[in-house]
Amino acid sequence: MRVLALALLALAAACGSTETDTPEIAAKKAQCRALEAHVFRISPQAASQFAGLTEADAQKLSDSMVAELPLEDIQECVAAAPQVVACIQTAPDVATIKTCIRDGVH
Repeated sequence: MRVLALALLALAAACGSTETDTPEIAAKKAQCRALEAHVFRISPQAASQFAGLTEADAQKLSDSMVAELPLEDIQECVAAAPQVVACIQTAPDVATIKTCIRDGVH
């Protein structure tokens, strides 16, 4: 999990928070929550937790894991480059996530 947390931190520099999100920011936050859920589901560290679950149960588990993340993780994702987020959304494994981040930052 720590590798994933560090990878997600590398997505972008910290962004400031606002009290009321615009519709655009709210949509980005929803996209980031889905992205983080995807990352948990492909993580080797979490594989045993997802083994044998139905799709619905796996979604509930990943959503609950995302709900426990610090707000800063979501804010950093919101501030990330769109091409990095898009790449991670389709990444089949952690190695690909690292490539997304590396290629998106340079």
